Amino acid sequence: MARIPSRRAPARADDIAWTAVAGETLSERITAQVRGALFAGQIKAGDRLGSESQLADRFGVSRMAVRDALRSLAATGIVDVRVGAKGGIFIAHGNADHFADALAVQLKLIGLTLEELFDAQIAIEVTSAGLAARHATEADLAKLRELLSELQGLAQPSLRRADEASFTAASMRFHEALVEAAHNRALAAQFKALRFVLEPVYRERTTDGVAQRVVGSHKALLTCIENRDAESARALMQRRLEVIRARHLTGVVKKPPP
Repeated sequence: MARIPSRRAPARADDIAWTAVAGETLSERITAQVRGALFAGQIKAGDRLGSESQLADRFGVSRMAVRDALRSLAATGIVDVRVGAKGGIFIAHGNADHFADALAVQLKLIGLTLEELFDAQIAIEVTSAGLAARHATEADLAKLRELLSELQGLAQPSLRRADEASFTAASMRFHEALVEAAHNRALAAQFKALRFVLEPVYRERTTDGVAQRVVGSHKALLTCIENRDAESARALMQRRLEVIRARHLTGVVKKPPP
């Protein structure tokens, strides 16, 4: 019989073998140790590391070096600095939106190419479509149906520019809801970031004809998910995104495989 692991007691800074640091980049070395302890499982979300002065003593550095390290750790979402009688330095709880926003900015700053962008979308959404067909809840399906209905209302015979922007935003919300229906937080966080970069690209090509095709594609995909047909959901998403990729990269749409 498999043994049930005992619940680990909250970490205490005194229990971790912090190493005294020296050199010109003291704050970077402190940051590296805290990150290392987090990934090694020595500390977890909610653990208290101590006060600023206590950490300075344990690392053998000045409070200024600790303060610089804490600014860096707080900026990356690793620690929370709390004030008051019960304050101190705590390992932060995860925030996928914080991660997605930061990643989106970095993707834009590195100059992500269209090819890289669409390849990433295909990798995330094809996997998500299959997972959504297996794991989507009734609440997930209701949200997808609601978004599909919104898209059908927006897909008018002749879209104005404002309508194009509204339709594109609603379509991206459908994509995001589908990825969320996969119930995989790593995929969801990555797509949230990708969406910020994707939406302006899609908006440039939205026309009434494109809108009609998008509605039809989303409707077929939702049917696959409702029928719990993971293989068909993956195949449909793969074909659709490859067509979109070809249209944006070359302007020539190759006939998708049967």
